[in-house]
Amino acid sequence: MKNLIYIFTLFFIFSCRDDNDNETLSNQDLIGNWTWKKSTGGINGITETPESTNKTINLVISNDAVKIYENGNLTSENNYNLQIKESIQGGNKPMLIYSPYKPSQNYQINGNKLYLNDECNDCYNSEYEKE
Repeated sequence: MKNLIYIFTLFFIFSCRDDNDNETLSNQDLIGNWTWKKSTGGINGITETPESTNKTINLVISNDAVKIYENGNLTSENNYNLQIKESIQGGNKPMLIYSPYKPSQNYQINGNKLYLNDECNDCYNSEYEKE
């Protein structure tokens, strides 16, 4: 009987564990050159595009860094790692965690589109297209 209780206890412990703790994320789909298409958000909930801002923005994502180019000029470079974390927008989502510190972004890739969502209130959700 004791053995049955031990087996049941072990089964219960392993069935309740959080799979996200051990899940590793691959950055292979992120690596490449991405062209900005639009951003929506801010306090006023505006939508900005390359046409409305007269800016081109490109992300160059490598194995460990994100470089941002605005109108062809490098404006920032941050190292990153990927984690699954609870999002300010609800639920656990894959995140870009930047170093040196910059607010995290959750992301989603759908075909050749990359959606980056800033992890802060009144921030922006941006859409990029892979070149």
